[in-house]
This record gives sequence, C-alpha cells and structure tokens, in this order.
Amino acid sequence: MTGREDLLLGFRLAVGGGRGSIVRLVLSAAGIGLAVAILLIGASAGTIKENRDQRAFDSYVRSEPIPDVAPLFYNSTTTDFRGQAIALVHLRPTGPNSPLPPGVDRLPSPGEVFLSPKLDELVASDTSGLLRPRLPGKPAGLIAAGTTLNPNDLIAYVGTDTMQNGTTIYGFGAEPAYHDVLENGILMLLLIGLFVLLTPVFIFIGTISRLGGAARDRRLAAVRLAGSSARQLRRITAAESLVSAAAGLVVGAALFLLFRGAVTNFQVLRFGLYPKDLTPSWPLVVLIVLVVPALAVVTAWFAQRHTIVEPLGVVRETAPPKRRLWWRPLPILVGIALVVPNFGMASELGRAAPIAGAVLLMLGIPAMLPWLLERAVSRIKGGPPSFQLAIRRLQSDSGTPSRVVAGVCMVLAGAIGLQSLMAGQAVEQGGYQDTMAGRMIVHAEGPMADQAVAAARAVPGSADFQSMRSMYFDLSGALVSFGVADCPTIEASTGATGCHDGDVFAEAPSFHKGQSVTLTDMAKRQQSWTVPVTPRTLAPKPSGIAGYLGVHVLATPAAMTGVDLSAASISVSLRDGTANPDFVELVRNSVAPFGWQASVTAYNQKRITDEAQRIGDARNILLGGALFVLLLAGVCLLVLAQEQVRERRRALGALSATGVPVRVILRSLLWQNGIPLLLGIVIATGIGIGIAAVGKRMFWKALYVDWAAVGVLAAATIAVVLLVTASTWPLVRSAAKTESLRAE
Repeated sequence: MTGREDLLLGFRLAVGGGRGSIVRLVLSAAGIGLAVAILLIGASAGTIKENRDQRAFDSYVRSEPIPDVAPLFYNSTTTDFRGQAIALVHLRPTGPNSPLPPGVDRLPSPGEVFLSPKLDELVASDTSGLLRPRLPGKPAGLIAAGTTLNPNDLIAYVGTDTMQNGTTIYGFGAEPAYHDVLENGILMLLLIGLFVLLTPVFIFIGTISRLGGAARDRRLAAVRLAGSSARQLRRITAAESLVSAAAGLVVGAALFLLFRGAVTNFQVLRFGLYPKDLTPSWPLVVLIVLVVPALAVVTAWFAQRHTIVEPLGVVRETAPPKRRLWWRPLPILVGIALVVPNFGMASELGRAAPIAGAVLLMLGIPAMLPWLLERAVSRIKGGPPSFQLAIRRLQSDSGTPSRVVAGVCMVLAGAIGLQSLMAGQAVEQGGYQDTMAGRMIVHAEGPMADQAVAAARAVPGSADFQSMRSMYFDLSGALVSFGVADCPTIEASTGATGCHDGDVFAEAPSFHKGQSVTLTDMAKRQQSWTVPVTPRTLAPKPSGIAGYLGVHVLATPAAMTGVDLSAASISVSLRDGTANPDFVELVRNSVAPFGWQASVTAYNQKRITDEAQRIGDARNILLGGALFVLLLAGVCLLVLAQEQVRERRRALGALSATGVPVRVILRSLLWQNGIPLLLGIVIATGIGIGIAAVGKRMFWKALYVDWAAVGVLAAATIAVVLLVTASTWPLVRSAAKTESLRAE
C-alpha cells in the first residue's frame, strides 16, 4: 500500500471499527476538545490585556492644558444600589470644543444623563422605584457598548452647570501617572499561574491520546497479517490518532466559540470580558492546531515502543522497563539553583531567575512522580484482597495513572504556592475589622451641603447622629485633619467626658494655647485661627465619626469664633432605627438631587484596602482556574477509567468467575486511583509551599500557608477521583459476568 492508502486505512479503522471505536472516538474528542478550549482561552490572554489596557487608556483623563481646547469640569462619585456600585460622572463643559468621554458623541446637557447599557437594563428592571430617583437627570442616551472597561460596569454621565470645583481636564486618553508596583507583581504571578494551569493540559492531551491502545494493537496485528510492514503500521497509527485529534480540535473550537458568545454573562469577581477580548493570537492558534495532533501522534507512537505487533498477535514486554532516575531530579535541582541566590528585583536577572526557578520546580513533579510511584508500589506487600489487586495493577502499569496525577499535582502545586503567597500578602496589606458596621456616612460639600445633610436626617428612621465639619492645616510640612463638632458628637466618637462648648482636643502634644494655624476648607479658602484654650487629649473611637475621618484636632463651635465654616465639608454618621432593609437606599435617594455635592457610604462588617481587594480577586481567579483544570483532569480520568474497564472486561469476568466478589473489584479500583493521588498531593503540597517561599522573597515579606486553599484543592481532587471511580461501577458490574469470557 502507498502512504496515502495507509493513512486512509487508519482513518477507516478509527471510525469504522464498530461501536467500540465510535465510543473511543467520542470520549477522546470530548477530552481533547475541552483541553483545546482551555488552550484557546489561554491563547487569548494577550488580547485580553491589550484590549483592557486600551479601554483604560481611553477613559483616563488628561489634565495638561491643550491649546484651543476648552476645559471640562469632571467629578466622579459613586453610589451603591443593593450591593452594586454605580459611578456617577458629573460633567460641565466650558466651551463648544470641550473633550468628550469615550462612548458618547456629545456631552449631556444639564438635567440629562447617559447610561451604560447594563445600568440602563438595571433601571428598566427595577420594580422597587428606588433606583430611578438616584439618577440626577433624565436618561437621554446610552454610552456605546464596548467602551466601558467591563461589560457589566454601571456608569452614568451626568450633565451639570453648577459644578465649580471639579477636576479640570482637557482630554481623554492618557497613560496613568504612575504604575502600581503591587499590581505589576500580581500580574506577574497571574502569568505564572496561567503557565501552571495550561502546562498540565498538554499532559492530559497526551494521556487521552493513548486511549484504546490494546484494541488498536489487535487491529494492527490483523493488518500485519495482511502483509503490512512496521513502517506502514506507524502511518496507520498516526492516522488513527489524527482522527481523534482533529475531532478534538473541532469540538474545542465549538466549545470556545460557545463560551466566547456568552462571556459577557460571566462576571469574574469585579471584572468582565467582551467577546472581542477572547480572540486568541493567530500564531498561537496555528501552534495549537499543529501541536495537538503532533502530540497525539507522538504519544501513540511512544506508547508502542515496548510492543511488537506480529501477524499472529501482539507481544508486549512482560515487565515494564525500570525508570531511570539520573535525569528526573534535574528540573528541581536547577530550579533550586535559580531561586536560592538573591539577585535582587532591580535587575532583569533578579526578576526572571526566581520565576524560571519556580516553573522548573513545578516541572519536577511530572518528572519525579512516575519514578516515586513505581518505587513506592514495588515495596508494598500484603493487605486486603482489593488492596492487593490495586497494587498488582499499579506494579504492572504505573505509567498511565502517574501521568494523569502528575498533571493534577502540577496544578495543585502552583495553585497552593500562589494562593499561599497572595494570602500572606493579603494579611500584610490588611483587612481590618470595621467597627462602623451598621452606620452610614453622608458626606456633603459645596453651597448645598447643609441642605443635603438636612435631607438625610429627615429620612424616616434616621437615628444616632454624629455630625462634623472638616478642614485641614499645614503643621511642619504635614497636612493635619481638623474637625468641628458639638459636644454630644465629640463624647460619642471619642473617649472624652465632661465636654463644654469652647473646648479643643488634640492628639499632638505640641499643640498649645495661643498657637496660630491657617485652616483650609474645600473651597481652598484659607483662614487664620488661634487656639483659644489649652487642648485636651484627643482619643478617637474607631466606631465614631472622628475615627472615621481620622481627625487629629477637634474643636467645638464656640472655639471657632471669627472662622467662617460655611465652605467646610460636612460628614454625618447615622443609623437605621427602624430595621428597614431599604433604609440605605432611601438615604441615598434623599441626597441624590444634590448630585456631586453629596455621597453616601454604607459599611459592612469587614472593610479591606484596595490592595487587599486586588490580591483577593487574583486569589479567586487562580482558585477558579485551578478548579476548572481539575474538572478537565476529571474528564481525562473518566475517559481513561471507562476505557480501562472496557479493555479489561475479560480479566474482570475471570476474576468474578473465580469467586472474587464484585465489591472487592470495585474497592480495588478506588485503591488504584487513590494511591497515586495521595502520593501526588503530598508532593504537590511540599513544592507549593516551596514556591510560596520563593515568591515571598520575590515580591513581599509575608509567608503564609493558606491551609484553607490547600484543603479546598485537595478535597476537590479527592472528590473528582471518587466521582470518577463511582462512574465506572455500573460498567464494572456489567463486565464482572461470565458472559464477558465468551469469545468468537
């Protein structure tokens, strides 16, 4: 036969070998397809970053004056509606050529608002009537889809003609004034995590490509009997593997396109993607299309290296060759050599060496695990019958389970390391207990501040008021927060007792009677003030308005003789006295007519810094990705388990015929899958903690082993193995019958 005929025969054998061949083709296509879909998503990482960076660039304001451009007054405030943040961007042009924000072709007129598509949907779906009054104007248009940073962003452009002290801008589209080192560090760790999650996918593809090896060998023996040479058998094997790989590519592309079309419905933490973001780089697509079939063919050839296909049957080596150790520790040793020296983060070498070392440490898992598993099971003897059956199976073939488990454990090690590293940084960056829980802070400024505060106090159920006016002054080059409040507020928000109107309180011991300072209010107006009395010690309570504002000097109204407080900002703390679940929405609605001059902040039990929030988001992204790849591992294990039961159907029937109970066979399968997994979890945990120790020195100070994440990942892995094993039980019960011993 010619080479072309060999390939055509291989295609026919792959799809025309009866029901068994079709089942194997479907299972292989499903497993490879899911892996290809994950690879295509990973190949879109560059486009995702580029598109998001471009959208962020387009929305960033430019404050440098531009000739012949009328400036735009710009003020962005935030309001919440039932846990969803809504950005209200107030805009006041100063001329006909004032710059336009992205997504609109004109600026909203006073009394108009332009809504993002998701905010427009939210307003239309709100049946409570509490959201519409929050918008300081009449909806007059939509912000163009695809121009907001995330598809689910809730943004309103608000037209105004009264704003005087907003940010003066001359255009949109600029680089940020600074680059966040912390954010760059998180981005680097996410890129490492992407590598960690994608590398095992290739291991799973190679493992699935070995599916149906015994049945393929029997077919090849028949072809050999018909006169085919060994070289022709290799071409036939390649053709059979290419069919599964091609089907997997088609299935993977379909899954990717389905996910791409629905990606806007997925809100990953606080972030979202547009369908156009999931556009893989064409060079990477070509690489995937070439690598997946090549990997399938090479794996199928590699699986036959110890098999001799003869015309009258198939001869396999009775014992698998002993695995060599000399090269397996090399990735781990080189990785340690790269991470132990401290090159410093200032140089390219200092940044690249620890990352390469961490990656090599993870690559050491698939290199070492098969050898460790082989040595571990070779020394095990005795035990219950189910255990002995499992050990004997692992002794005869430990390669297949170790390959799958190696991929799973690589995911575990990387996820454990990065999760622990980010958990330590989150602890260091800080979340802190919010003792303002249950309170709302109404902050108002400008000429309408007093009216905004009065409107909030008039909401039915408002109680427990603490009100304070705020200014600041310069003390020895440092800005000091200054507050003015009545005695009930001072006593409620500090540890002071016996307050009298005219008292002054200060944290700084150097602050003294007769000292003169220059107070500055929100309108940038400066006034001189002299301390009239000896200040008392100030000790703000975290639960009070003074602690919330972080004031260092606090005065009563009578101590402010001669100072005009009308332009000072006002902050009022209040509570709900009626247990109304919509109380906070009523308060927000009460100040909504005052636009940028008033805002409301409601507190939960826990407040965290922005840095800790970003780290927590990155942790959750990596954890979700790890669980998704574990799902792929479960599919791979399921496909292999089903095929192994089919191939061992006669052996299982023989065991049952000789008196071995079916429950013993079922337990042996559990041992067979569980032993490699437990060994892999131990290795993955150790290497994961090592990676966290490396990252500790790379980026931050804290090393904190996130045992909760370790437990979640280990439990998810064990659950996958249990579910896969349970899924094979019906097929095992069917195989463990005497009918399985029949032969034609």
